[in-house]
Amino acid sequence: MKNLELVKTKTNKKENIIKYSHIAIIVLGAIFISLSVFHSNLWFDESYSVDIAKHSFSEIWTIGANDVHPILYYFVLHIIGMITNYNIIALRMVSLISLILVGVLGYTYIRKDFGEKTGIIFSFLVFFLPVTAEYAGELRMYSLGMLLGTILGIYAYRLYKGKESIKNFVIFGLSSLLVSYTHYYGLMLAGIINLLLFIYYIKNRKTKGKALRNFIITAVIQVVLYLPWLFVFLGQLKSVSKGFWITLTFPGTLIEILNMQFVGTLSSTIGLIFAIAVFLYLIYIYIFKIRKQKEKIEMKPTVIPFLIYIGIILIALGISLCMQSVILLYRYLLILTGLFIFGIAYIVSKDNNKYRVSIFCLVVLIVSLFSNIGLINENYDTRNEVFLSYLHQNIKEDDIILYSDAISGAVVTTYLGNQSYFYDKNHWNVEEAYKAYAPQMEIVYSIDDLIKNHKGRIVLVEGGDSSELLSEVEKMNDNCETISREVFETGYKENTYTIEIIEINENEK
Repeated sequence: MKNLELVKTKTNKKENIIKYSHIAIIVLGAIFISLSVFHSNLWFDESYSVDIAKHSFSEIWTIGANDVHPILYYFVLHIIGMITNYNIIALRMVSLISLILVGVLGYTYIRKDFGEKTGIIFSFLVFFLPVTAEYAGELRMYSLGMLLGTILGIYAYRLYKGKESIKNFVIFGLSSLLVSYTHYYGLMLAGIINLLLFIYYIKNRKTKGKALRNFIITAVIQVVLYLPWLFVFLGQLKSVSKGFWITLTFPGTLIEILNMQFVGTLSSTIGLIFAIAVFLYLIYIYIFKIRKQKEKIEMKPTVIPFLIYIGIILIALGISLCMQSVILLYRYLLILTGLFIFGIAYIVSKDNNKYRVSIFCLVVLIVSLFSNIGLINENYDTRNEVFLSYLHQNIKEDDIILYSDAISGAVVTTYLGNQSYFYDKNHWNVEEAYKAYAPQMEIVYSIDDLIKNHKGRIVLVEGGDSSELLSEVEKMNDNCETISREVFETGYKENTYTIEIIEINENEK
């Protein structure tokens, strides 16, 4: 009897050690990915997120309909922005909290459904693969999409395993709908998962009649609630098919896809070596350990996520080739990364050699540490502060801002809020989408009247070390005086801005 109690005590002690270790990984991981996010730097896409979020819900819907992404993330930013006066760091918390919650899923769901080992490895990889810290502060929808996509996968699996309560159907349907409203890779993910579940229920309709009925009801509700945006989506497809800035290269695009979760701020070569090493380790575990075990191991939980991941890449590639406009971009894969990480965690959890698993985790930690150090140096680079300080100290409230490079100029518009003009000399056909920057920014297709009739200071913003716009302005008005010209190389995204302050004087009589 005493021996039985002793065994129970040891078992409980071991379980508590594992549980508290898991919690410690989540806490330390959350701190780790938080280290680089407390800054006010922006790049173009982030500035777009901030400015579109400042509009009303109805305006976000209308403007977003002319962009290339759905609008749920902008709705969330709008709510947070109304509370925090659109503080940039506060807005970043949406991405940070989303990724922390993905890691928490390892404890609250993965651990319960697939065991302690899978859950703890999942949480570890979520926090310590280089990709997570890289996107923890990104003011875009990818992290939110990763959270919703992971929840969708979890509840789809629960339904597949017969846990067909109304609550599970509701959460499945809601996460499916929300991820579709977050990103189009989320829409593809939701479509594939819904299709797979439908096929499963149809094949087993004799024993799953009630579940099939509930699934059909859930699916119909999803379609009805997505229908208003579906018409927008079709319109966006036409717009994207007319041309898009993303390009496919070989082997560049392939390397980016392979590197996505592994490279962070490291060089592409290091990321590729790390990625290949991880894939070889997984193949080794599968071939030489899992397949040779006498007890059959259920592999669907890892095979299906990997097939969905690869399938969506192939679908995106196929659409790109058909439309002759690329929608395959490596960072979009973050929407699917929760499932990808689970696939890795599930295989690694089947490796019974604790030393090999420990070495694997140690290598992941070391690589991520170096990547995060690079990210911290980039985000807190003193050159970023020099650029921001210059803008706030040297540009006056009544100065107007003029730029022909929207990628650089829009960022300055977001920081300052001055009346701005985007000189769309190449006719990008972005007027409706760029209403995100209205009313302070206006698109013009000619600057003749502006330069000839304006009296006072104009701030020219050019990308790189360029004076092309300044030269064009000087040819239009002989009374243009250059007050200052400064070139700023920032650490953040390695952007370079040229800021030229000019003053147009009265014509001499």
